[in-house]
Amino acid sequence: MTSECSDFQDHPYLKNNINYCITCGSKLVYRSWVEGDSSKQLCCSKPNCNYVHFLDPKLATGVVTLFENKVILLKRAYNPGKNYWTFPGGFVNRGEIVEQAAKREVFEEVRIKIDIKSLLGVYSFNHEPTVLVAYVGVVVDGIPTINSESTDIKFVLSSDIILDELAFETTKAAIYDFQKIETI
Repeated sequence: MTSECSDFQDHPYLKNNINYCITCGSKLVYRSWVEGDSSKQLCCSKPNCNYVHFLDPKLATGVVTLFENKVILLKRAYNPGKNYWTFPGGFVNRGEIVEQAAKREVFEEVRIKIDIKSLLGVYSFNHEPTVLVAYVGVVVDGIPTINSESTDIKFVLSSDIILDELAFETTKAAIYDFQKIETI
């Protein structure tokens, strides 16, 4: 690690929300943290502390779930994405296998059990803090019912889904890919 600090810059995603080192309390600066590496991180300004605050993305999972050959979409009750549609999904908990998290999220959000048929894709975008692992699944038990995270549910042919009505870029990309494979 380099101990030389460049001029302070705001972190592009934090807007100056994290200012001090959790190890020694010194000011954090946004700079290259390893000589020869062009990526920048929040680094302690105190020589020899060497603390680096990495802003790793959060892992989410979701399932494009088919019920009677239609995609289940939920209208979000809360921000981010309030009043926009998405398929069932959510964050993966520490120690949880991604596929198990996907099944858990579907059960929590729509009270159904599913069989995951395939991995649809892995989606991430610049300036978005989430990486989405999306699957395709089918209902094997239960009738879809919303919980308090959603205000509405609908069952839609994939070709009728309007991408601009979806909550996140990752959701739009996954549905776009699903629509392509549905037409093959």
